Amino acid sequence: MTDSMEKLKPSGIEWLRTSILEMIQEDALSLGDKLPSEKVMSERFHVSRPTLREALKLLERDSVIEAQQGKGRFVSAGALLTIARPITKFESVSEMVRSHGYSAKTRILGFSTVPASEEVATALDLDPDSPVLRVERLRHANDEPLVYSVDWIPTHLFKNGEQREADWAGSIVTLMAEIDRRPVASTAHITATMLPDMPTKLHGLENFGPALLIEETCFAEDGTRVIFAKDYHRGSAFSFSFVRK
Repeated sequence: MTDSMEKLKPSGIEWLRTSILEMIQEDALSLGDKLPSEKVMSERFHVSRPTLREALKLLERDSVIEAQQGKGRFVSAGALLTIARPITKFESVSEMVRSHGYSAKTRILGFSTVPASEEVATALDLDPDSPVLRVERLRHANDEPLVYSVDWIPTHLFKNGEQREADWAGSIVTLMAEIDRRPVASTAHITATMLPDMPTKLHGLENFGPALLIEETCFAEDGTRVIFAKDYHRGSAFSFSFVRK
């Protein structure tokens, strides 16, 4: 096992954490079921045991699994909540779309540097008219639109034209991780609405129907505001769960 494989970047550990969650779901493991051994999982995910343990510690911290000394690791109640995709769980739109079973493609509808509006400047804690990157995208599967998204990102977070070279058809969360500005949490406002008239007519989205709009400001680990997003989820394609305490 190589050093590069053993010492994954934080984004790599997060990938492994997500892969273990997917394993729990795919193998139909339920509350109290035992996870495969470290040997089996390290071979399944092609990682070393020290690397695997880092990801397992994250899942223990989130109460997804429970370690019992001398017995192994077991599925706990947190796994059932996580796999149910609660709306309170922070994840990228790409992850959310995959979690609902869609093999979606992304179409870039717009990509430009624009002055921050008052709304965007307030959300990102910028001066009005500060330059921000505006990325407009549509996720679709089988020619059916799923999520219409607009993201605004401060241009000062990028260096040497990084934003022009990036793959904006992929996960923006992953892309931001590559410049050490990975979003780890967000504040969000949720409303039921319809798509705005302009993108509806401009991009032929008349059949999109009612949408669940999630407006959120995403924060990096150091508290920096890195993304302001408006994601319109097609109401007939998605459902989310809530936890009440």
